[in-house]
Amino acid sequence: MDVNKRRSILLIENDATDFYKARLPLALFLIERKWQVTALIPQGEKVSLIEKAGINTLTYSLDRRNKGILQLVKLVSFYKKLLDGHSFDYIHSFRFQPNFISVLVNFFNKKKLILHVTGLGIVFSNESFKYKLLRFASQIIYQIKLIRVNKIIFQNPDDVTTIWFHQFWKRKIEVIYGSGVNTEFYKLQQFDKKLIRLRFGASTSDTIFLCVSRLIWEKGIREMVGAFEKLKQKGYPYKLWIVGSPDTDNPRSLDSAFINRYDNNDTILFLGRHDNVRELLAGADVFLYPSYYREGIPRSILEALSMALPIITSDMPGCNLTVKNGVNGYMIPPRSEEAIYDTVVRITKDDSLAVMGESSRLMAENLFSNSVVFHQIENNYKP
Repeated sequence: MDVNKRRSILLIENDATDFYKARLPLALFLIERKWQVTALIPQGEKVSLIEKAGINTLTYSLDRRNKGILQLVKLVSFYKKLLDGHSFDYIHSFRFQPNFISVLVNFFNKKKLILHVTGLGIVFSNESFKYKLLRFASQIIYQIKLIRVNKIIFQNPDDVTTIWFHQFWKRKIEVIYGSGVNTEFYKLQQFDKKLIRLRFGASTSDTIFLCVSRLIWEKGIREMVGAFEKLKQKGYPYKLWIVGSPDTDNPRSLDSAFINRYDNNDTILFLGRHDNVRELLAGADVFLYPSYYREGIPRSILEALSMALPIITSDMPGCNLTVKNGVNGYMIPPRSEEAIYDTVVRITKDDSLAVMGESSRLMAENLFSNSVVFHQIENNYKP
Protein backbone atom coordinates (compact mmCIF):
# COMPACT_ATOMS: atom_id res chain seq x y z
CA MET A 1 0.00 0.00 0.00
CA ASP A 2 1.23 3.50 -0.85
CA VAL A 3 2.28 5.05 2.49
CA ASN A 4 1.10 8.47 1.27
CA LYS A 5 -2.38 7.20 0.43
CA ARG A 6 -5.10 7.78 3.01
CA ARG A 7 -6.46 4.48 4.22
CA SER A 8 -10.15 3.91 3.57
CA ILE A 9 -12.70 2.05 5.66
CA LEU A 10 -16.35 1.06 5.27
CA LEU A 11 -18.39 1.00 8.51
CA ILE A 12 -21.53 -1.15 8.26
CA GLU A 13 -24.54 -0.98 10.61
CA ASN A 14 -28.06 -2.37 10.28
CA ASP A 15 -29.85 0.75 11.55
CA ALA A 16 -29.28 4.44 10.78
CA THR A 17 -30.23 5.54 14.30
CA ASP A 18 -27.82 3.06 15.87
CA PHE A 19 -25.08 4.31 13.58
CA TYR A 20 -25.80 7.90 14.56
CA LYS A 21 -25.74 7.11 18.30
CA ALA A 22 -22.98 4.53 18.51
CA ARG A 23 -20.79 4.61 15.36
CA LEU A 24 -20.74 8.26 14.32
CA PRO A 25 -18.27 9.18 17.11
CA LEU A 26 -15.95 6.40 15.90
CA ALA A 27 -16.28 7.60 12.31
CA LEU A 28 -15.38 11.17 13.30
CA PHE A 29 -12.43 9.91 15.34
CA LEU A 30 -11.14 8.00 12.31
CA ILE A 31 -11.52 11.06 10.08
CA GLU A 32 -9.42 13.03 12.58
CA ARG A 33 -6.87 10.23 12.26
CA LYS A 34 -6.76 10.83 8.48
CA TRP A 35 -8.96 7.91 7.43
CA GLN A 36 -11.38 8.06 4.51
CA VAL A 37 -14.62 6.86 6.10
CA THR A 38 -17.78 5.62 4.39
CA ALA A 39 -20.94 4.42 6.13
CA LEU A 40 -23.19 1.68 4.76
CA ILE A 41 -26.57 1.83 6.49
CA PRO A 42 -30.26 1.24 5.77
CA GLN A 43 -32.40 4.25 4.94
CA GLY A 44 -33.62 6.00 8.09
CA GLU A 45 -34.40 9.27 9.80
CA LYS A 46 -30.81 9.90 10.96
CA VAL A 47 -29.16 9.54 7.54
CA SER A 48 -29.22 13.28 6.81
CA LEU A 49 -27.60 14.04 10.18
CA ILE A 50 -24.86 11.51 9.50
CA GLU A 51 -24.20 13.11 6.12
CA LYS A 52 -24.19 16.60 7.66
CA ALA A 53 -21.51 15.39 10.07
CA GLY A 54 -19.26 14.84 7.05
CA ILE A 55 -19.59 11.08 6.60
CA ASN A 56 -19.82 9.73 3.07
CA THR A 57 -22.96 7.58 3.26
CA LEU A 58 -24.33 4.70 1.17
CA THR A 59 -27.90 3.60 1.89
CA TYR A 60 -30.26 0.81 0.95
CA SER A 61 -33.75 -0.42 1.77
CA LEU A 62 -34.10 -2.93 4.62
CA ASP A 63 -37.13 -4.55 6.22
CA ARG A 64 -35.84 -5.50 9.68
CA ARG A 65 -38.89 -7.66 10.32
CA ASN A 66 -38.15 -9.79 7.28
CA LYS A 67 -35.85 -12.65 8.34
CA GLY A 68 -36.47 -14.67 5.18
CA ILE A 69 -33.86 -16.18 2.90
CA LEU A 70 -34.97 -14.07 -0.08
CA GLN A 71 -34.04 -10.79 1.63
CA LEU A 72 -30.73 -12.33 2.73
CA VAL A 73 -29.91 -13.29 -0.85
CA LYS A 74 -30.81 -9.80 -2.07
CA LEU A 75 -28.61 -8.20 0.59
CA VAL A 76 -25.66 -10.46 -0.24
CA SER A 77 -26.04 -9.52 -3.91
CA PHE A 78 -26.27 -5.81 -3.05
CA TYR A 79 -23.22 -5.91 -0.75
CA LYS A 80 -21.18 -7.77 -3.39
CA LYS A 81 -22.00 -5.30 -6.17
CA LEU A 82 -21.28 -2.37 -3.89
CA LEU A 83 -17.94 -3.73 -2.71
CA ASP A 84 -16.93 -4.73 -6.23
CA GLY A 85 -17.55 -1.14 -7.29
CA HIS A 86 -15.56 0.47 -4.47
CA SER A 87 -12.04 0.11 -3.19
CA PHE A 88 -11.92 -0.03 0.61
CA ASP A 89 -8.83 -1.04 2.53
CA TYR A 90 -10.90 -2.27 5.47
CA ILE A 91 -14.48 -3.26 6.18
CA HIS A 92 -15.70 -2.99 9.78
CA SER A 93 -19.15 -4.48 10.27
CA PHE A 94 -21.36 -4.34 13.37
CA ARG A 95 -24.10 -6.72 14.58
CA PHE A 96 -25.14 -10.23 13.65
CA GLN A 97 -26.86 -9.89 10.26
CA PRO A 98 -24.45 -7.36 8.67
CA ASN A 99 -21.57 -9.45 10.01
CA PHE A 100 -22.92 -12.61 8.40
CA ILE A 101 -23.58 -10.89 5.06
CA SER A 102 -20.11 -9.31 5.10
CA VAL A 103 -18.55 -12.73 5.65
CA LEU A 104 -20.52 -14.36 2.82
CA VAL A 105 -19.45 -11.61 0.43
CA ASN A 106 -15.89 -11.83 1.70
CA PHE A 107 -15.58 -15.35 0.29
CA PHE A 108 -15.60 -13.62 -3.12
CA ASN A 109 -13.80 -10.28 -2.69
CA LYS A 110 -11.38 -11.09 0.17
CA LYS A 111 -11.23 -7.61 1.69
CA LYS A 112 -9.65 -7.04 5.11
CA LEU A 113 -12.65 -7.68 7.36
CA ILE A 114 -13.28 -6.81 11.00
CA LEU A 115 -16.49 -7.94 12.67
CA HIS A 116 -17.87 -6.36 15.84
CA VAL A 117 -20.13 -8.40 18.14
CA THR A 118 -22.13 -5.97 20.29
CA GLY A 119 -23.69 -8.74 22.38
CA LEU A 120 -25.05 -12.22 21.73
CA GLY A 121 -28.65 -11.02 21.99
CA ILE A 122 -32.00 -12.67 22.47
CA VAL A 123 -30.94 -16.02 20.99
CA PHE A 124 -28.48 -16.53 23.85
CA SER A 125 -30.83 -15.07 26.49
CA ASN A 126 -33.99 -17.13 26.10
CA GLU A 127 -34.10 -20.81 27.07
CA SER A 128 -37.14 -21.85 25.03
CA PHE A 129 -36.75 -24.70 22.52
CA LYS A 130 -37.10 -22.29 19.60
CA TYR A 131 -34.22 -20.14 20.78
CA LYS A 132 -32.05 -23.14 21.61
CA LEU A 133 -32.38 -24.22 17.97
CA LEU A 134 -31.52 -20.71 16.81
CA ARG A 135 -28.57 -20.70 19.20
CA PHE A 136 -27.22 -23.90 17.63
CA ALA A 137 -27.52 -22.33 14.17
CA SER A 138 -25.87 -19.15 15.42
CA GLN A 139 -22.90 -21.11 16.75
CA ILE A 140 -22.39 -22.64 13.29
CA ILE A 141 -22.62 -19.19 11.70
CA TYR A 142 -19.98 -17.87 14.11
CA GLN A 143 -17.62 -20.62 12.92
CA ILE A 144 -18.22 -19.54 9.31
CA LYS A 145 -17.49 -15.96 10.31
CA LEU A 146 -14.26 -16.91 12.04
CA ILE A 147 -13.00 -18.70 8.94
CA ARG A 148 -13.02 -15.49 6.89
CA VAL A 149 -12.41 -12.59 9.27
CA ASN A 150 -9.14 -10.85 10.02
CA LYS A 151 -10.43 -9.91 13.48
CA ILE A 152 -13.64 -10.37 15.42
CA ILE A 153 -14.15 -7.94 18.30
CA PHE A 154 -16.25 -8.91 21.32
CA GLN A 155 -17.24 -6.47 24.05
CA ASN A 156 -16.77 -8.81 27.01
CA PRO A 157 -14.82 -12.01 27.70
CA ASP A 158 -17.93 -14.04 28.61
CA ASP A 159 -19.21 -13.76 25.05
CA VAL A 160 -15.89 -15.11 23.79
CA THR A 161 -16.03 -18.20 25.98
CA THR A 162 -19.62 -18.86 24.88
CA ILE A 163 -18.51 -19.35 21.25
CA TRP A 164 -17.59 -22.88 20.21
CA PHE A 165 -13.86 -23.57 19.76
CA HIS A 166 -12.93 -20.06 20.87
CA GLN A 167 -9.47 -21.23 21.95
CA PHE A 168 -8.76 -22.44 18.42
CA TRP A 169 -9.61 -19.00 17.04
CA LYS A 170 -7.95 -16.89 19.75
CA ARG A 171 -5.51 -15.17 17.37
CA LYS A 172 -8.49 -13.71 15.51
CA ILE A 173 -10.41 -12.64 18.63
CA GLU A 174 -10.09 -9.31 20.43
CA VAL A 175 -11.98 -8.07 23.50
CA ILE A 176 -12.64 -4.31 23.69
CA TYR A 177 -14.93 -3.07 26.47
CA GLY A 178 -17.99 -1.48 24.91
CA SER A 179 -18.47 1.01 22.09
CA GLY A 180 -17.17 4.01 24.03
CA VAL A 181 -18.84 6.94 25.77
CA ASN A 182 -18.26 10.67 25.30
CA THR A 183 -17.17 11.61 28.80
CA GLU A 184 -17.06 15.29 27.88
CA PHE A 185 -20.70 15.34 26.78
CA TYR A 186 -21.98 12.97 29.48
CA LYS A 187 -20.59 15.03 32.32
CA LEU A 188 -22.55 16.18 35.35
CA GLN A 189 -23.14 19.89 34.88
CA GLN A 190 -25.29 22.55 36.51
CA PHE A 191 -28.67 21.00 35.72
CA ASP A 192 -31.60 22.14 37.79
CA LYS A 193 -32.29 18.82 39.46
CA LYS A 194 -35.32 20.13 41.32
CA LEU A 195 -36.91 21.40 38.11
CA ILE A 196 -36.29 18.10 36.31
CA ARG A 197 -37.98 16.19 39.12
CA LEU A 198 -40.97 18.53 39.35
CA ARG A 199 -41.55 18.10 35.64
CA PHE A 200 -42.14 14.40 36.22
CA GLY A 201 -44.07 14.65 39.46
CA ALA A 202 -41.21 14.00 41.89
CA SER A 203 -39.88 16.08 44.77
CA THR A 204 -36.42 16.65 46.19
CA SER A 205 -37.18 14.16 48.97
CA ASP A 206 -37.89 11.32 46.54
CA THR A 207 -35.18 8.87 45.54
CA ILE A 208 -35.24 8.44 41.77
CA PHE A 209 -34.16 5.22 40.08
CA LEU A 210 -33.69 5.51 36.33
CA CYS A 211 -33.64 2.76 33.70
CA VAL A 212 -32.92 3.53 30.04
CA SER A 213 -33.51 0.56 27.77
CA ARG A 214 -35.30 -0.96 24.83
CA LEU A 215 -38.52 -2.34 26.27
CA ILE A 216 -38.16 -6.09 25.90
CA TRP A 217 -38.87 -8.56 28.68
CA GLU A 218 -35.28 -9.80 28.93
CA LYS A 219 -34.20 -6.36 30.11
CA GLY A 220 -35.76 -7.23 33.46
CA ILE A 221 -38.73 -4.87 33.10
CA ARG A 222 -41.30 -7.18 34.72
CA GLU A 223 -39.06 -7.91 37.72
CA MET A 224 -38.14 -4.25 38.16
CA VAL A 225 -41.75 -3.07 38.07
CA GLY A 226 -42.81 -5.84 40.47
CA ALA A 227 -40.16 -4.82 42.97
CA PHE A 228 -41.24 -1.18 42.91
CA GLU A 229 -44.88 -2.11 43.35
CA LYS A 230 -43.88 -3.87 46.57
CA LEU A 231 -41.68 -0.95 47.64
CA LYS A 232 -44.67 1.36 47.21
CA GLN A 233 -46.81 -0.94 49.35
CA LYS A 234 -44.19 -0.74 52.09
CA GLY A 235 -44.27 3.06 51.99
CA TYR A 236 -40.81 3.72 50.58
CA PRO A 237 -40.57 7.12 48.81
CA TYR A 238 -38.87 5.72 45.73
CA LYS A 239 -39.76 6.40 42.13
CA LEU A 240 -38.85 4.45 39.02
CA TRP A 241 -38.43 6.23 35.70
CA ILE A 242 -38.29 3.88 32.72
CA VAL A 243 -37.08 5.54 29.51
CA GLY A 244 -37.42 3.77 26.18
CA SER A 245 -39.93 2.43 23.72
CA PRO A 246 -41.05 -1.07 22.74
CA ASP A 247 -38.94 -2.76 20.08
CA THR A 248 -41.69 -3.75 17.66
CA ASP A 249 -39.21 -5.72 15.53
CA ASN A 250 -38.45 -7.98 18.49
CA PRO A 251 -40.86 -10.82 19.38
CA ARG A 252 -40.05 -10.27 23.07
CA SER A 253 -41.14 -6.63 23.07
CA LEU A 254 -43.39 -5.31 25.84
CA ASP A 255 -46.99 -4.84 24.79
CA SER A 256 -48.81 -1.53 25.13
CA ALA A 257 -51.38 -3.06 27.52
CA PHE A 258 -48.67 -3.70 30.12
CA ILE A 259 -47.28 -0.17 29.81
CA ASN A 260 -50.73 1.43 29.92
CA ARG A 261 -51.41 -0.17 33.31
CA TYR A 262 -49.07 2.44 34.81
CA ASP A 263 -50.52 5.53 33.16
CA ASN A 264 -51.72 6.99 36.48
CA ASN A 265 -49.10 5.44 38.73
CA ASP A 266 -47.22 7.98 40.87
CA THR A 267 -44.31 5.60 41.55
CA ILE A 268 -43.62 3.85 38.24
CA LEU A 269 -43.40 6.11 35.18
CA PHE A 270 -42.94 4.85 31.63
CA LEU A 271 -41.55 7.99 30.02
CA GLY A 272 -41.24 6.70 26.47
CA ARG A 273 -38.41 7.64 24.18
CA HIS A 274 -36.41 10.74 25.12
CA ASP A 275 -33.74 12.49 23.09
CA ASN A 276 -32.31 14.29 26.11
CA VAL A 277 -31.40 11.29 28.26
CA ARG A 278 -28.52 13.25 29.78
CA GLU A 279 -30.99 15.55 31.54
CA LEU A 280 -32.86 12.59 33.04
CA LEU A 281 -29.57 11.06 34.20
CA ALA A 282 -28.81 14.36 35.94
CA GLY A 283 -32.19 14.22 37.68
CA ALA A 284 -31.80 10.66 38.96
CA ASP A 285 -30.07 9.26 42.05
CA VAL A 286 -29.32 5.68 40.95
CA PHE A 287 -29.20 3.91 37.58
CA LEU A 288 -31.01 0.55 37.60
CA TYR A 289 -30.49 -2.01 34.84
CA PRO A 290 -31.54 -5.55 35.83
CA SER A 291 -31.09 -7.07 32.38
CA TYR A 292 -30.65 -10.76 31.63
CA TYR A 293 -30.30 -10.08 27.91
CA ARG A 294 -26.92 -11.05 26.47
CA GLU A 295 -25.46 -7.55 26.23
CA GLY A 296 -22.09 -6.50 24.92
CA ILE A 297 -21.71 -3.64 27.38
CA PRO A 298 -24.90 -1.56 27.51
CA ARG A 299 -24.42 1.96 26.21
CA SER A 300 -26.99 3.27 28.70
CA ILE A 301 -24.90 2.05 31.66
CA LEU A 302 -21.79 3.69 30.20
CA GLU A 303 -23.66 7.00 29.92
CA ALA A 304 -24.85 6.64 33.54
CA LEU A 305 -21.29 5.93 34.71
CA SER A 306 -20.06 9.02 32.90
CA MET A 307 -22.81 11.08 34.57
CA ALA A 308 -21.54 9.91 37.99
CA LEU A 309 -24.48 7.71 38.97
CA PRO A 310 -24.26 4.67 41.23
CA ILE A 311 -25.26 1.52 39.33
CA ILE A 312 -27.42 -1.49 40.16
CA THR A 313 -27.21 -4.11 37.45
CA SER A 314 -27.34 -7.86 36.90
CA ASP A 315 -24.43 -10.23 37.21
CA MET A 316 -24.58 -10.90 33.49
CA PRO A 317 -21.96 -10.72 30.71
CA GLY A 318 -21.15 -7.10 29.89
CA CYS A 319 -23.20 -5.64 32.74
CA ASN A 320 -20.86 -7.20 35.31
CA LEU A 321 -17.92 -5.20 33.94
CA THR A 322 -19.52 -1.91 34.94
CA VAL A 323 -19.88 -2.42 38.70
CA LYS A 324 -17.52 -3.08 41.58
CA ASN A 325 -19.68 -4.22 44.46
CA GLY A 326 -19.88 -1.65 47.20
CA VAL A 327 -17.59 0.75 45.29
CA ASN A 328 -19.78 2.25 42.57
CA GLY A 329 -22.94 0.19 43.09
CA TYR A 330 -24.12 -3.38 43.40
CA MET A 331 -24.52 -6.43 41.19
CA ILE A 332 -27.62 -8.57 41.64
CA PRO A 333 -28.59 -12.04 40.40
CA PRO A 334 -30.63 -11.91 37.18
CA ARG A 335 -34.38 -12.59 37.01
CA SER A 336 -34.87 -11.78 40.70
CA GLU A 337 -37.57 -9.36 41.80
CA GLU A 338 -36.54 -9.96 45.41
CA ALA A 339 -32.90 -9.02 44.70
CA ILE A 340 -33.99 -5.76 43.08
CA TYR A 341 -36.19 -4.94 46.08
CA ASP A 342 -33.46 -5.71 48.64
CA THR A 343 -30.71 -3.86 46.76
CA VAL A 344 -32.81 -0.75 46.18
CA VAL A 345 -33.44 -0.55 49.93
CA ARG A 346 -29.78 -1.30 50.67
CA ILE A 347 -28.31 1.37 48.40
CA THR A 348 -30.63 4.10 49.71
CA LYS A 349 -29.49 3.37 53.26
CA ASP A 350 -25.89 3.86 52.17
CA ASP A 351 -24.51 7.28 53.08
CA SER A 352 -21.96 7.19 50.25
CA LEU A 353 -24.08 7.57 47.11
CA ALA A 354 -22.04 10.59 46.05
CA VAL A 355 -18.79 8.68 46.56
CA MET A 356 -20.17 5.79 44.53
CA GLY A 357 -21.03 8.23 41.78
CA GLU A 358 -17.48 9.56 41.76
CA SER A 359 -16.20 5.99 41.38
CA SER A 360 -18.55 5.48 38.44
CA ARG A 361 -17.19 8.58 36.76
CA LEU A 362 -13.58 7.41 37.19
CA MET A 363 -14.48 4.03 35.72
CA ALA A 364 -16.02 5.72 32.67
CA GLU A 365 -12.93 7.87 32.14
CA ASN A 366 -10.36 5.10 32.62
CA LEU A 367 -12.02 2.10 30.95
CA PHE A 368 -14.89 3.11 28.68
CA SER A 369 -14.25 6.59 27.26
CA ASN A 370 -14.20 7.17 23.51
CA SER A 371 -10.52 8.06 23.62
CA VAL A 372 -9.66 4.70 25.22
CA VAL A 373 -11.98 2.48 23.18
CA PHE A 374 -11.45 4.06 19.74
CA HIS A 375 -7.68 3.76 19.90
CA GLN A 376 -8.09 0.08 20.78
CA ILE A 377 -10.40 -0.40 17.81
CA GLU A 378 -8.05 1.37 15.40
CA ASN A 379 -5.19 -0.88 16.52
CA ASN A 380 -7.04 -3.77 14.85
CA TYR A 381 -6.82 -2.15 11.42
CA LYS A 382 -3.54 -3.68 10.41
CA PRO A 383 -2.06 -4.36 6.93
